[in-house]
Amino acid sequence: TARVLPALLGLLILAGCSSPVKVESDYTPEIDFSAFKTYSWYQTALRDPRSLAYLGGDIFDKRVRYNIDAQLQAKGFILKNDGPVDFMVNYDVLTQDRQDIHTYNTYGGMAPGFGYRGYYGYGGMGTTTTQVVNYKQGQLIVDVLLPDATLVWRGTAEGRVPKNEKPEKREQGTRDLIAKILENFPPTPE
Repeated sequence: TARVLPALLGLLILAGCSSPVKVESDYTPEIDFSAFKTYSWYQTALRDPRSLAYLGGDIFDKRVRYNIDAQLQAKGFILKNDGPVDFMVNYDVLTQDRQDIHTYNTYGGMAPGFGYRGYYGYGGMGTTTTQVVNYKQGQLIVDVLLPDATLVWRGTAEGRVPKNEKPEKREQGTRDLIAKILENFPPTPE
C-alpha cells in the first residue's frame, strides 16, 4: 500500500512516511466505463507552479505521467497521441504549509493518582512543553475526462510530503501512490 507522496510523492506522491495517505475516488455513475479503450493526455494543465516546483518541476511531472501511463496500460488502455479517444487523463498537485502543535505536561516526572496517605493528587510540580512541527501537506489529483472535457472520474491522495528522499525512493513512492489512486479505475457499478 502507498504511504505518502515522495517530495509529494516526494503528497501527495506520499510514500515511505510514517503518516498515512488518505486516498479517495468519485465518479459519474451514468458513464459506461467498460466502453473505454483508448486515452490521451489532456492538453491544458492548470498546475500550481509553486507546488510543482517544490516537488521537483519537470522531473516530478515526468515521473507522475510515466506512472499514470504505466498503470493505465497495465489495465489494457491504449495511449493515442492523435485521433479520437474514449477518454483523457490529467493530474494536478497542490502543497500547503501546515503545523502540528502538541503541548505536554510532564507533571514533574510523576503521574496523577493516589499518593502517600491515600489521597489523590500530583506528586510534584509539572512543566509544560510545546512542540511545533512545520510540514508540507500535499494532494495529488488524477482526473479522467470525456473528449469534451467533462470530468467523469477523480482520484485523490492526500498526506504529508516527505523530506529529503532519494530519487529511488521517490520513484517507488510515486509508483505505489498512483497504483493506489487508480486502483478503483475503471469503477465497477455496485
